[in-house]
Order: sequence, then structure tokens, then C-alpha cells
Amino acid sequence: MNEPRTYRHSPIRLGLIILVFGVLSIGLLTTIGWTDYLILIPSAGLFGIIFLAILYSMTTKTTISDNEISIQTILGTKSLTWGEINRVSGRGSAIKLHNFDGDMTVAPSQQLPGYEEIVEWIGVKRPDLFNLQEYSEMTKDWINGILLPLFGLIVIGFGVFLMFQLNTTDSFFPVFIFFIIGIVILVTSFSAPQSLTIDGKSLLVKYLLNQKTLLAGEVQSIELKHQSTRNGKVYFIMLNLIGKKSMRISGLSPSLPIVYLTLKQWHKKNTPSGQTNQQN
Repeated sequence: MNEPRTYRHSPIRLGLIILVFGVLSIGLLTTIGWTDYLILIPSAGLFGIIFLAILYSMTTKTTISDNEISIQTILGTKSLTWGEINRVSGRGSAIKLHNFDGDMTVAPSQQLPGYEEIVEWIGVKRPDLFNLQEYSEMTKDWINGILLPLFGLIVIGFGVFLMFQLNTTDSFFPVFIFFIIGIVILVTSFSAPQSLTIDGKSLLVKYLLNQKTLLAGEVQSIELKHQSTRNGKVYFIMLNLIGKKSMRISGLSPSLPIVYLTLKQWHKKNTPSGQTNQQN
């Protein structure tokens, strides 16, 4: 890396958001009026909190250089040199870097353009943080392992409740929709890997009802990808297998970036191409 790399949101997008909030604020004042304080004050307060939260997120940027990683927000700047980082932690799709004293952390925003590249650079600069023994077993977090299937069962149960309560042919369609949504949630939860266990050159992949073993040589590449949704980016790991269907992994703890970089370390260590890249 010759020059520092900076990852930020587009200034044009930020300007559009400020413009939209300005128009909405004028519309709110026009609709409510200046004299209706009981409605105006809490509405303006809620509107202001939402605007500040979005402004904070949109103005956050991450800069990576040969020497350090730096996070800048409207509240200030925090930086850690690569040598100051002692450990990593995270939840969901986040990764947080901790210094030796434990009084400084740096956490890149998951919604930044190029977040996957930021995660890659962390793995390149400090591969030792993703020890194969420390992270030899990676399991579903409680949200994806317990709450998501439970939510699917609740949706199906609500569909059954509607069926008995309405008891008319007109109720078939909404009941059918609830059944479909609940089944999709359950199938998605149970068809995804429940845990990964690293054992030398093997990766044990456990599902709810079965398990399989992958050798490092069967994996062509490992990628961190995302899908854009209404609620932002949803990240997942893609294991591209040689001559087989790719395997999608998500919802594993300690966090997706840590799982991803650990799997990359495992693959590099146990494949000829990976060992060649490490020597280079």
C-alpha cells in the first residue's frame, strides 16, 4: 500500500439526505404550525434525533495506511497503529480492534462503501489476530440460532390462529402468506450451517440434521460479500467449492468478519496456493 486509502460515503448522497430532511422539516412546520407546542416539540425532537443519527453514520470515514487504521466521525478521530492492536472482537457483521491497555477501540462502520476491503486489509496487516486454535469452533449466535427459528414458529402459529378465528374462505390467502413466511424463515435457519469446526486441514460443517467435512483443498476461494436491503447491507461468507455448489455462511459468532478472516487463514495455511502467497 503506497498511499493511504479512505473509505467514506458519497458527499452527493449526504447532500441529498440533508435536502430531504430540510424539505420534510419545512413540511412538518407548515402542517403543525408554530403554536401547537404539544405536538411540535416532541416531533421536532424525534426528527432531530433521527437526523443526527443519520448524519453521524453518513459522515463517518475510515482511513487505512501502512502504519495505522483511523476512524473519523463528527465527534472526533480515533487511531491505532497496527502494532498497537492486541485483540479483536465483534458481533453480527462488525469487527472491533482493541489496544493492549484496553482503553482504545476502533470499529469501522459496516455500512461504509468498501467495508469488505477494510476487513481484508485488517487480515493482511494483522493475520496473527485470527488464530486457528482460538477460533477453532464458530457457532450460530443466539439471534440466528434461537430467535430467528422461534420467530418463524410464531409466524406459523399466528397463521393457524387466524385460520381458526376467521374460519372463512376469505381468510385463506392471508393465512397462506403467514405459513409461507414462517416456513421460509425456518428453512433458511435450519438449512444454513449451525457451526464450523477447524481440525487441521478439515472443516467440519454441522447442520441441524446432518454434518459434512470439507478439506481445504476442496475450497477454491473464500469471499466476504453483501446484499443491499432496506435496512442496509447484509453480509455473508461464500465458500466457493471446486466442482460443487458454493456454500453460504452467515450468523456465526464471534462475528462474521472474524469468522471470515479465520477461514482465510485456515485456507491459506492448508493449500499450496495459500502457502505460496504467504511466502511472497
